[in-house]
Formats: sequence, structure tokens, C-alpha cells
Amino acid sequence: MKLGPNPKGQVIYFFGAKHTNDPSDEQFVRIKDLFEGFLNCAKGAKVVFVEGVVREIPQIYEEAINQYGESGAVQWLGMEACIDVIHPEPSDAEQREKLCASFNSSDVAYAVIVQNLASWFRHESQTSFNEAIDRVLNRESKFSSIYNFIPDRSWFNSQHKKLFGEQKLEDKKFLDLISNPRKSNTVINKVIGSRSKLRNKHILSVITKAWKSWNSIFIVYGKGHLVALEDTLKALVKN
Repeated sequence: MKLGPNPKGQVIYFFGAKHTNDPSDEQFVRIKDLFEGFLNCAKGAKVVFVEGVVREIPQIYEEAINQYGESGAVQWLGMEACIDVIHPEPSDAEQREKLCASFNSSDVAYAVIVQNLASWFRHESQTSFNEAIDRVLNRESKFSSIYNFIPDRSWFNSQHKKLFGEQKLEDKKFLDLISNPRKSNTVINKVIGSRSKLRNKHILSVITKAWKSWNSIFIVYGKGHLVALEDTLKALVKN
């Protein structure tokens, strides 16, 4: 999606990505071409917004994609163009606090964990699924004071059985289904849907601030975020 230019030459380019770490995927050619168009069209200050934590990126484009998917691709492009790359999201702690105010904290912790585990299948060179579980549990344990319990393996196994019985966890179709924010089949879908909404609200506020500060903006986020924000962004640029 391209919006603008306005009379000051500002534009917004928003690419709705599918989450993949495959450098041969056609979308990475499209992202690169779109970024070139953005550089040629945008006047004045520029900023790049990306889904995913801003990291130290490999010097080779394909390797950045292999390690970090579309987030790595966009950070590589921004780095090459000497444009600031920003992750416009509420903090991890803020997200969990707000979700725990509306849902059971065990459901929130489980939802965050399985949403992360669903991404495990996108990586070609990957640790084992059990190692991925341990890594995510270790990260979530840092938010024990928010959850009011320690999310360890014993708790996780018990919570999974409580919610989904004997359903195998290492199942891409299952994890994709319960981590889909656009479905409301389970309480986990509802938690993840609420998380997407609060993220979108924050993302929109950061985009609006950058736009009103006369920046042109290049954004790459998952397709669902583009769908949710498209109409509001069109109104922003129009006004």
C-alpha cells in the first residue's frame, strides 16, 4: 500500500508481509523494490518501522532474511540507506500487564508462549522443538511478577492439558489455528486477538506522531496489521 505524497512530499509505504525466513520467497524481491520506490518518492525525513526487535543484522541481505525473516530484510535495507529503524510497539511487560487485566494470567502466559512456538516451524536451521519450549519458558519466567507464578515446564504441560487435553503440541496446523488473532475459537485465540488490538493501537499512535513530525514512513508488518490499520492510515494521510 502506498499513501501520498501529500503537498510536503510525505508518503507512507506499508507492506503486509507473510512471516517467512525463506530468502527465495518472492516477497523479499517485492520488499526491496518497494523500498527503492520509497527512497525515490519520499521527500525530507524518513523512518522505517518494523515488526520484530531491532537487532544487529548480518551484512548479507539473504542471511538477514534467513535469521530474522522480513524483519531482518527491512532492517538490512534501512541500515544500507542510513535510515533509523524502529520497533513501534508497547513493551513486553506493558502488553502482559494489560492482557492480565482482562484475562486469566495462566491463559495469557500460555497464549504468548504458543504464539512464539508457532514461529518455530518457519526456521530451516532450528533447535529442537523441546529446546524452543525451554527457551520461550525461560523468557516468560522474567514476567513472573506480572503473572504471579513462574511459567516452568511443569506448569506449561499442566496448562496445555487443561486447555487442549491430549492434543500434540508439536503440530503446525494446531499452533497456527490457536494463535490466529482473527479467530475466536478458543480463549487463547481471544487473548492473542486482544494482544493484536493493543499492539495496533500503539503502532498507530507512533505512526501518527512520526507523520505529524513530517516524516515519510516505510512499514513492514504482518498482513493482519495492514488490514486493521489501512482505513485509519488513509484518513491520516488525507487529512
